Amino acid sequence: MERLPLSVNKSNLLRLKDELFFARDGLELLDEKKEALMAHINTLAGKAERVRAKMNAMLEEAYSHLREAILVDGRLACERAALASKMGEEVRVREKSFMGVALPIVRIDLPRFVPSYGFQGTGTAMDAVAKTIQGGMEIIAELAEIEVGLFRLIAEIKKTIKRINALENIYIPVYESTIKHMEESLEEKEREFLFQMKRQKGRRREVEHGSI
Repeated sequence: MERLPLSVNKSNLLRLKDELFFARDGLELLDEKKEALMAHINTLAGKAERVRAKMNAMLEEAYSHLREAILVDGRLACERAALASKMGEEVRVREKSFMGVALPIVRIDLPRFVPSYGFQGTGTAMDAVAKTIQGGMEIIAELAEIEVGLFRLIAEIKKTIKRINALENIYIPVYESTIKHMEESLEEKEREFLFQMKRQKGRRREVEHGSI
């Protein structure tokens, strides 16, 4: 096992033990963060699926009205009306923090529906297209909020898992190996020191007995 290139002494041993304690504590916090991120991702993923279904239903309704408008008013009239269409919406975006991740909060204000194109060459089917799309803007804003939030949460959980793996497989094992090596080396030095002390003590006794 790889070890840190440090001198073997008690000062370094104590410092490494402190750093290992903080690394293990950090690993525990990262595990908790990972679980919280996963739970929030699962919640948003379920919500996104429901909102996408609503958006698809809205688009299906809008296309149904559009097909009717093309049949009744003609493609050219529909294209002209589309170019003149203006919703007049106001989008406001702010952010909230979740586990250090900035998640967007999107709000959209829509004015009362009034067709922005002229009455000539258009009919109720075209009005239904525009009204359906305007009503669906809130759904689109909600889905955008969720999709961006999911993208950021997934990016954050990838970084968190990478840090967890680094701590579990590299940082902590290297520290444990270095600490074990230092403890064994210091114990060996202590045993050698005690052995030398006993030898010196024995020699002194031999000298004392010889002098007597």
